[in-house]
Formats: sequence, structure tokens, C-alpha cells
Amino acid sequence: MTYDEMYELILKTAKEDDRIRAVTMEGSNVTPGAVHDRFSDFDVTFFVTDVREFSKDHDYMKRFGDILIMQMPDDYYAEPYDYQGRENFAYLTQYKDGNRIDLTFVDVSKIKEQESFAEPRTVLINKDHFTELKDITSKEVFSIKKPSEFEFFNTVNEFRWISNYVTKGLCRHELYYAKRAMEEYMMDMFRKMIRWKVGIDHGFDVSTGMNLKYLKRFISEEEMERFAGIFANGTYEDMWEKLFRMYDYFEELSIYVANYFGFPIDLEESKNVREFMKGRYDMAHSS
Repeated sequence: MTYDEMYELILKTAKEDDRIRAVTMEGSNVTPGAVHDRFSDFDVTFFVTDVREFSKDHDYMKRFGDILIMQMPDDYYAEPYDYQGRENFAYLTQYKDGNRIDLTFVDVSKIKEQESFAEPRTVLINKDHFTELKDITSKEVFSIKKPSEFEFFNTVNEFRWISNYVTKGLCRHELYYAKRAMEEYMMDMFRKMIRWKVGIDHGFDVSTGMNLKYLKRFISEEEMERFAGIFANGTYEDMWEKLFRMYDYFEELSIYVANYFGFPIDLEESKNVREFMKGRYDMAHSS
């Protein structure tokens, strides 16, 4: 089924079902500047008279095609969904034909909550003329936020602190311990810092997208290559090399951000932590 055919089927389904009182579309399809291609999902919300009729019908999504795999994130083993209640319920569904629909059901008894909704949205159907449902074209909610001095300090401190976990794991040859600390915990801080640099260079009304997916729009090809060069493969020696690369790159970014905002930054601490890392590197290679 083509994109247009799926779009029409979603609308037809909603128009013909009296239980569905309104339909909105969110996500990349309605967000200015977002990528919209054959991999884009349908992020849709159905506002319904009784959400329980849909949350209990786990075959509902079959009407849109042959299902490859489906997920119900609101009904998770650690936090099971209350099927007697009226909380929102979502089906995330990948179809065999390549289409994907993330369909959320919202009980109309909770329509007032939509007044605080801030993400880009297009109202497709509004049978009852709910005033709480409005088109939203602003993407401000996704824009890069300027850091406070305290957030900046905590980000720098956390990045340096976690580097010790990485070096300890590398010295012990604890592969995943070291790799996760580097590529998840340190990278979380690195990601914040490079986003702030993008905000400084391009204005804080831009977005690098989830997990920096639009980063290449805002930095040079050379810097994108440098960014790609901080990710390690599965060898300990390469992890050591990429750790130092990431550390030095992060320091440059943090100095850039600190100078722009006039934030203090302890470069003596940075130097001492790096020397400590080098000492552990030498220790790991002495035997």
C-alpha cells in the first residue's frame, strides 16, 4: 500500500466509525524541516468515546494491513496497563508493506489535557469541534535549549567523572562495561555539548533531531567526519584511542560553549583527569 493509500484508509476508518470523534497527525509528517520520505511513520491520534473498546481490541490494527510486528508500550511487564481505566493507549505497528503507524487512542473525557499539547500537529478530523484541538505549526518544543551555568557545570563534571569508569573497564578488560560507559553515559554529555555549539552557531531555534539525526545539517563535512571518528570498534586498543579523541573533542566544545556564555570552566581539572587516564593507559600496556 502506498503512503497516500494508507493516509486515505486512516481517514476513511475514522470517518466511518462514530466512536472516533477526532483525528490528529503528529510527528515528522507535520513538523517543519523534518525528514519526510518512504521511511516516515504515520503518527496519528484517535480521540474516542471509550478508549477501553480499543485498548482491549488487540486485533484492531490488522485493518490497516499485514502486521510484521506490533508493540504496545503502555502495557509493559514492569508497568501493566489498567484495561478498566481510560488512560491513553498506543499501538506501534510495522506492516509488511513498509508502512508504519503509531496510533494513540485518547478518551474524549480527557480532551482538556490537549490544551497543553505543544508539539507540531495537524487536525485532520474534528466531528465535535473540540476547541482544545488546534493546528500547531511551531517546532519550538524541539529547539535546542540554552544551558544554565549549573547545567553546563554538571555536564562537564559528569563527562569527566564517567571517563574513570571507562578506563577502569578497559584496564580490567571488561568490554561491555567500558563500552557502555563510553558510548552511552559519556556520549549523553557529549551530545548535549555539541548541540549547544550548534545552537550558538545557528541560533537556538533549530533542532538536531532525536539522537542527533540532523546533526550533519549544521556542522561541516570535516567536523562530521571528526564526530564519526570518536566511535570505537570492539577492540580494547581502539577503545583507548577513541576515548582520548572523545575527551579532547569534548574539551574543545566545552571551552567554546563556556566562552560564549561566560561560564567558568576548570581546565586544570580537565588536564588532571586526562593525565589520570593516560596513567591507566600506561598501566594497562606495561605488562
